[in-house]
Amino acid sequence: MIQTAKYQYIPLNFTYLCMVNKPYMKHVLCLVLLISFYMMSPVQAQFSDFKQGLMARKTLFDYNTFRDKDAAAFRQFQNGFELAYLRNFKHNLTVAVPFGLGIYKDSTNDALKNPFFTLGAQANLQVLKSRWANPFLVAGVNFVIPKEGDFAVEIPLGLGINFMVHPQFYLHWQSDYRLNIANSEAHIQHHFGFVYLLGNKKNPSKEAVMEKPDADKDGIVDEFDLCPNTPGLAKFMGCPDSDGDGIPDKDDKCPELKGIEKFMGCPDTDDDGIADNEDECPNLKGIKENKGCPEADVDGDGVPDKKDQCPDKAGLAEFNGCPDSDGDGVSDKDDKCPNIAGIKSKNGCPDEQKKDSDSDGIPDDQDECPFTAGLAQFKGCPDSDGDGVMDKIDSCPNTPGPVSNKGCPVIEKADKETLDFAMRAVQFDLGRATLQSESFGILDKVAKILRKYPDYNLSIHGHTDNSGSAKFNLDLSERRAKVCYEYLISQGVTASRLSYAGFGSTKPISSNNNETGRYLNRRVEFNLVPR
Repeated sequence: MIQTAKYQYIPLNFTYLCMVNKPYMKHVLCLVLLISFYMMSPVQAQFSDFKQGLMARKTLFDYNTFRDKDAAAFRQFQNGFELAYLRNFKHNLTVAVPFGLGIYKDSTNDALKNPFFTLGAQANLQVLKSRWANPFLVAGVNFVIPKEGDFAVEIPLGLGINFMVHPQFYLHWQSDYRLNIANSEAHIQHHFGFVYLLGNKKNPSKEAVMEKPDADKDGIVDEFDLCPNTPGLAKFMGCPDSDGDGIPDKDDKCPELKGIEKFMGCPDTDDDGIADNEDECPNLKGIKENKGCPEADVDGDGVPDKKDQCPDKAGLAEFNGCPDSDGDGVSDKDDKCPNIAGIKSKNGCPDEQKKDSDSDGIPDDQDECPFTAGLAQFKGCPDSDGDGVMDKIDSCPNTPGPVSNKGCPVIEKADKETLDFAMRAVQFDLGRATLQSESFGILDKVAKILRKYPDYNLSIHGHTDNSGSAKFNLDLSERRAKVCYEYLISQGVTASRLSYAGFGSTKPISSNNNETGRYLNRRVEFNLVPR
């Protein structure tokens, strides 16, 4: 027996026995056995698995049936022969291009026979796919070129079947009705012959793979699929890459977010070297020691608190975060006269020999601001914004404001109400420092108020009720205040104008003995503070 990895053929000696035995009954018996053998054989090839082929067939022309409907006309069929080229296409469609010879017998004169050539094109549509038989429907066009007479056109309509003897060799039968279009005569044709398919099977490697189980239908058999129940990509051995970042989901810590290999598929939005899934401030560049958040700077002077020698007062980097109120080059913490410009040799105090250091016409011993030119009505101190409040007690020395408001612009009632409303309106997920979507609108209004009052800074204080441990509440309140701080920065507010702190449950504004009181105590306060 001849056998390959894909096909199993019939025994050659059995086939030879059937071909060479002469008695008619043995031919019939062999044909039945052959058909039974092929129906039970494990052959897996299909007629349509080959792209092209050749066909040779005997043709019988039946003109008499439509002339006299005589049943005896069967014995008067005219003979012919055809050769055809076959081409298989998708959707079980085969196109045949037959060239043939035949004889036309005139109905009025039995002795008059006219030979002719035929050339046409036929479409065969398989109606059932089987490993051993392929029935099909036929439609096409055929051109008849007689030796004598006019060029004719006819339309064949019929059916046929191909029986497999070998994966590349088929027995063929077809019967069709020939509809007259021009210069012809309607008749029936019967064809008997064989088909030989050329070349190798289409896509053998793909078919071999598809024979094995593929539960997720991704084209990768389960045997080699690392994710057999989830459709994936061949380059990842069948595993998916949902976010398309080149890292398969099974190795991706952030499978829904496009990231980078360095962070196992997670992004680093603020480019601070800390992956977003581990960064508590993913939109602000920070440091690893602070879990990706910027270093705390309560006074907003740009000097981190841990390096700031005056963390509660905005100062200068050259003085390690401490201010120099009188601008004499000596920081306030080392200046014995912090509000009077002096010299370093006198520890920041003025040289007493100079009687009118600021040349404002007021002697130093009578000048409360001896080193800054001022007005007599303010005992030598200036009033830079001319609002009637001297600079030393003016909380907003460069912007006019009433004495009742320490020289700062008055905050409108509507804006105060907005800030008070924000204390209630800013909401978080339970037990977390994650802003809920309804909070963004009120925070946008807070940012707008800050732009309206450039002489004010904003302090953000977080508070909780007494549920949970004091340590947890203190940490939660600070993180919630910080989230508001980060959001305002993202809306364009300068960080130096903002500060935040958390007080946990230490400053309640109502009783914690009932739900209403606890609700009031869970808050974030927004307070404008003169710069």
